[in-house]
Amino acid sequence: ANDAAAQKGLDYMKFAAGHALAGTPVDVVFVGSCTNGRLSDMREVAQVLRGRRVADGVRMLVVPGSEIVKRDAEAEGIHEIVRAAGAEWREPGCSMCIAMNGDLVAPGQLAVSTSNRNFEGRQGPGSRTLLASPLSAAWAAVNGKVADPRELFNQEVA
Repeated sequence: ANDAAAQKGLDYMKFAAGHALAGTPVDVVFVGSCTNGRLSDMREVAQVLRGRRVADGVRMLVVPGSEIVKRDAEAEGIHEIVRAAGAEWREPGCSMCIAMNGDLVAPGQLAVSTSNRNFEGRQGPGSRTLLASPLSAAWAAVNGKVADPRELFNQEVA
């Protein structure tokens, strides 16, 4: 790996080498769009959010990957679970994945996103993005920080 490029990325993200991501506070969580916007992803997010709330100070957007996914998810009541948790249920489309239609991460804010790329400014000028699975993203939204979703399973099993 190119040390200069790695350092540039760390500087942009405001992380130091070896920084543990667990416990890092998040401002925005984005799930969906064409990447990780499948019905199975929406179900996974609903399982995490059911009976829980998005942490104070965190904005969460859930964007189905297509009209078909949206229709099927709404038929299962997933949109109601998402909204009851304090997240936004949006229309299918690119949305925050590429900072479209006003859905963007403010400069300096940290997003956990299920999009497929996290280059500088993709989700808004000066935005910082960590890529995650829908499960990890939803768990971060509930906790208000990057958290290991295995905690979720341990809580339910115990």
